[in-house]
Amino acid sequence: METSRPIRNLLYLLFGVCPLLFFTDLTRNPYYTQIALLNILIPACWLLWVGQAWKAQEFVWVSSPFDPALLALLGVSLLSWLLSMWAHPHLIPSIYSEGSKAAVFLIVNTYLVYAMALRARDASLVRTLLWITYAVCFLAALYGVTQYFGIELFWPTQLNPYGNRPVSTFGNPNFMSSYLVVVIPVMVADYLFKITGCPRSILFIVIQMSVAALLATLTRSSWVGLVVGLLVLFWGVRSSGDRLIKGHILLWGAMIALALAWPRGPSDLHTVVVERLLEVKRMSTEVYGSAYQRFLIWLSAWGMVQDHPFMGKGWGCFELFYPFYQGPLLMLKNLSERTHANNAHNEILEYWSQIGTLGLGVVVWMWFLFFRLGALLSKRLAAPGKFMLWGFLGGAAGMLVDNLLNVSVHFAVPALIFWWWVGSAMALDPSALKVRRVDLHSFWRKAAAALCALGLVCFMGRAVCMWAGEVNFFKGFKLSKAGVDLVSASHYLERAYAWHHLEVNNDYELGNVYARLGERDKALFMYQRAIDANAGYDEIYFNRATMLMQMGRNEEAIANYRICLAINPLSQQAYNALAGLYFKDLARYGPDIETLYLQGVRAYPNDKDMWNNLGYLYTQKQEWSRAAQAYQSALAVDPQFDLARRNLAVVLQKMGNLNAASKR
Repeated sequence: METSRPIRNLLYLLFGVCPLLFFTDLTRNPYYTQIALLNILIPACWLLWVGQAWKAQEFVWVSSPFDPALLALLGVSLLSWLLSMWAHPHLIPSIYSEGSKAAVFLIVNTYLVYAMALRARDASLVRTLLWITYAVCFLAALYGVTQYFGIELFWPTQLNPYGNRPVSTFGNPNFMSSYLVVVIPVMVADYLFKITGCPRSILFIVIQMSVAALLATLTRSSWVGLVVGLLVLFWGVRSSGDRLIKGHILLWGAMIALALAWPRGPSDLHTVVVERLLEVKRMSTEVYGSAYQRFLIWLSAWGMVQDHPFMGKGWGCFELFYPFYQGPLLMLKNLSERTHANNAHNEILEYWSQIGTLGLGVVVWMWFLFFRLGALLSKRLAAPGKFMLWGFLGGAAGMLVDNLLNVSVHFAVPALIFWWWVGSAMALDPSALKVRRVDLHSFWRKAAAALCALGLVCFMGRAVCMWAGEVNFFKGFKLSKAGVDLVSASHYLERAYAWHHLEVNNDYELGNVYARLGERDKALFMYQRAIDANAGYDEIYFNRATMLMQMGRNEEAIANYRICLAINPLSQQAYNALAGLYFKDLARYGPDIETLYLQGVRAYPNDKDMWNNLGYLYTQKQEWSRAAQAYQSALAVDPQFDLARRNLAVVLQKMGNLNAASKR
């Protein structure tokens, strides 16, 4: 099937520009423009196809045997999202807000990309897209390696948000590492079997540069993913009885030597790969922060599975529900480093927690079917298509293994190359594809085509609106943090809100700006909008409670402080603020304040003021022994704490008087 020139040009932009477009001071996340452009170009390609079909009065749809599994995943995911709204009616706005992002990603960045690869399969286009991808890998890898060694080529200051781990053009080292994991097996297959005609000398250089950049990211899960991907490629070639061409030893030797010699950084030439892998052993002897943070996320995900084992908490709702499961775990030893997790950092728990056992079963079936179909296709394909197929299978396997500890497959650019590879693998054997020609002469079919076109335009418009909202938010956010021009900050944040109503960070920041400007009613409204966008941020409840307290609306303030502490039991300010409200009505809230402070001193055993306040509570309740113990705990923290010492003296005197009276 020949692809028209306009669609070819859009695909060239999609593959050649999106992975390289990167701004450091335009949006909060530097890769957001990549995401926006990608989510414009993908629907634009389909819109052109629909337009061509309208003109020809016939729409051509291409499917493969893998389609039923992917459609089943799409169906169960959307169903779980709807069921989540039914199960949590008080959170419907937040579930819609968070789930809609994942639903659009599943449709646009997953299914439509896969289906595009099935359609755009003419040999010249496939070859050109592969060469563009190789060039992207080389440029991004070269940039990443220079960053690793302390050289910034483009921006006025060195980018080091992850230490010396390079972000390159991807904005995150883990995104670049996963992208390389997917592409390197295909480049190796091309090098070994001369598939696309790209000179082997060029491929050798690009492969080594890509491996160097992958090593520079220090992403261990991606290292393992690449090894698995290359093993899949090697196994596929060997199982077909084909011999590797001369020169493969040089390729493997160079890759292994590079891995063994890769230094820690520009000023430390000691090798880093073995050391980085051996760091895992530190978990048995010390608190290893990154590992325990993963444990915290996984335990929270497992809690979601236990609560909703059949259909999960709802597709796309992990970030929304995660803080409520994280809260109780923060009180456990070594798990007190809280985070806002947007994904489970494990593909099994990612699906299990959100779409349940049914959904996880669909995912397992889907990938079993994919690799089974790939193995069967390889038996029917002749060289060089057979070797390209095993490159695609190796890249897909590498990404899946990588994402047992990573989240990159749920971000736009790594997902693009991954799902294009999946579709490309299925498209290599035309005899396995089913081509349907849908006549569009009838009114209802024309109406359906027009509706599809409108949906594609809506996807494109949504991407534009969200990008414009992000740009205005970041301008307002910087002004807000500087604190010198809150009025201008509010104007930018209001524009961001106009572009996108349900963006939790913007709504929350606009609420803060209104609060600082003294516009309390507007602030409360925006805090509520932030909660509508994502109800899992304790900071929103804390700020809203503080404002309500200042307005004398104590009951509402108490309710919000309680939610804040349910989400984040480590919020020290919330303990003190809520206790202050409780003390105003000790007769009513006596049991609550005791529970509050017992939890508080458990979270902060070295907070002398909290121990002293607990002692004061027991003093008011005339529980002298418990009051003395609390004051003594305060003094154990700070022996120079005069207030606690005086309070303890009063309590001990009272206890002595009582003992003397009892003896008489």
